[in-house]
Amino acid sequence: MYTLVTDNQEKEELMKGYFILIRGHMNKAIENFIRKEGFGIEFMTILFKNDLDEFEDKEELQEIEENQVVLLAEYPAAPIDEKFYLTFDELYNNIERVVHKNYENDLKLRESLLELKKSLIA
Repeated sequence: MYTLVTDNQEKEELMKGYFILIRGHMNKAIENFIRKEGFGIEFMTILFKNDLDEFEDKEELQEIEENQVVLLAEYPAAPIDEKFYLTFDELYNNIERVVHKNYENDLKLRESLLELKKSLIA
């Protein structure tokens, strides 16, 4: 059972942690997100509604909207098992910020970012 995070600063910290964990796998994460498939490493993952299991993720399936993803963080990545929901726009904006800040010279990643925008925001 995950505790819902509502504090914006805590959400931001969890997002930073997620991007630190996947930093060597950003291309794979974006490729998955383009197909609206989740991606995670170790104790943190971002899932789309279609990724959720009807038995294990019953609560999340009731809460998530069609244009949202859920970030799940488990101990030790978070003090307790936590979750919060992001709209597709919020997910894209977070990824865009990270790509522009940390992967400025990666042409393939920047092209994938354009595909992601078309997939999520179109």
